[in-house]
Amino acid sequence: MEKDIIIYYDSEFIKKFEELKIMLDAEDKPKLYEFLLKEFHFIFKLNQCYWKQIAENNGRDFLEADKEIQQELMRPLSYRQYRMIERSFSRYLEEEGFVLWSIWDFLHDNGRIYQKKAMSAAEVGGCSMILENVYSLLGRTKRNGS
Repeated sequence: MEKDIIIYYDSEFIKKFEELKIMLDAEDKPKLYEFLLKEFHFIFKLNQCYWKQIAENNGRDFLEADKEIQQELMRPLSYRQYRMIERSFSRYLEEEGFVLWSIWDFLHDNGRIYQKKAMSAAEVGGCSMILENVYSLLGRTKRNGS
């Protein structure tokens, strides 16, 4: 499988992930929006690629990855990650800013990000859903000027 089709939790990704926490702490929503588009939008695009491959019954690229990465790609979501997806849809929590943090919490997965080698297909899909909700919230904030 092409290296750019698999999202590795390598030092480059972890650096961007840790920058995300700094951006969230800063609470500068316009800058956060731009940062997410620049540094994390590829996850949303890759999710579309995965679904297209599944629809075309073309998973040969996944089979060409080594066994360890194949296992990582098939890893299911943790219970906590399911809760983060749910939280990103919550209108009540949106008021408190938890929707924005759901992207970091989802990826962090209670510290498990530092033990993982690659983002699983389930994580790519879940992260894409959360990103869509975060983009929506930030887009509304941008339009409303707050």
